[in-house]
Amino acid sequence: MKKVLILLLIFSSLAIAQTTKYANSFLEIPVGAKGLGMGDAYVSLANDGTAFHYNPAGTALIDTKILSMMYSSQYGSLVAPLANFFFLGYAQKLQGLNISIDWVRLSVDNIPAEPDLTIYNSPAEREYLVKTGTGLGYFSSADDAFYLNLSKMYRLNFGLGWSLPKLPIEIPVGVNFKVIHRMLDGHVASGVGIDGGFMIRFPAWSFFESGKTGMFSFGMNVRDITDTRIAWDTQTNEVVPRSVLWGFSYQMPVKILDGDVVLAYNRDDQYGDNRFGAEYVYNRLLSLRVGEDAASLTVGAGIDLNFMHVDYAFLAQDLGNVNRVSASFYLDKIFK
Repeated sequence: MKKVLILLLIFSSLAIAQTTKYANSFLEIPVGAKGLGMGDAYVSLANDGTAFHYNPAGTALIDTKILSMMYSSQYGSLVAPLANFFFLGYAQKLQGLNISIDWVRLSVDNIPAEPDLTIYNSPAEREYLVKTGTGLGYFSSADDAFYLNLSKMYRLNFGLGWSLPKLPIEIPVGVNFKVIHRMLDGHVASGVGIDGGFMIRFPAWSFFESGKTGMFSFGMNVRDITDTRIAWDTQTNEVVPRSVLWGFSYQMPVKILDGDVVLAYNRDDQYGDNRFGAEYVYNRLLSLRVGEDAASLTVGAGIDLNFMHVDYAFLAQDLGNVNRVSASFYLDKIFK
């Protein structure tokens, strides 16, 4: 029964062409464990291999070659999940730009195919089918998305006048080009889309003479800028409308804790969801995270091993718990 509910939530029906915000809902599932552990409040912070998902501009903050991957058991245990969610990506600098190539996949197996009870006129026949659980076998579903991300960093010094120092501002901007392929019970669909984003980042110490006090950041991600069209082989279409995610964050060093504390907020204008996240990073080695994603509690942790970074996140939901593990490998350090 849960797999039927998940199918209804994750996949849209093969209906007549229409604009539907649920058509590409598998791409709204958070990628990576770090962002999820912070309640998905990551649009102004994304600076790793998962940045293409949260904010296409975030890859401009990457200064090394990174190979990233993730596995997530969606709605169930790690051993027997109801759905499987994968991610694999590579990012690096290239001639003044940052580029990343990424693959996201969501699959659901053994979905029960139930008979259409509306074609039976006899109440006795319908009651018999319900009681006996007579079905039509099982089918599977798989959704894939392939991304090409390009980003660039712009820097400027903004004069505040009087005797105040100039404010150094970083403005990364980025764009995603994505190809989508979906399969549901033998039917296939495809489409292409574009996402765009930017950040505005500046250090708070520019306003004070007492030393560094942290980093402010604002970020915005506009998904499906051109209203992505998904065309099915059933001669029907789905149109994914443009949506906007925005948020801000503040990262501050806390000397007494020998580390940094990060506070973040996100707003999803498509669903009206508010997301909150917090992170404590001890000595750039160990991270502890907590967040709230649309009233659902998330927790997470991460460890930096110099040549790689490993993260774990847990999300509690009514349909079942989500366990997520992701890792990033710094190839310049591995092959130096």
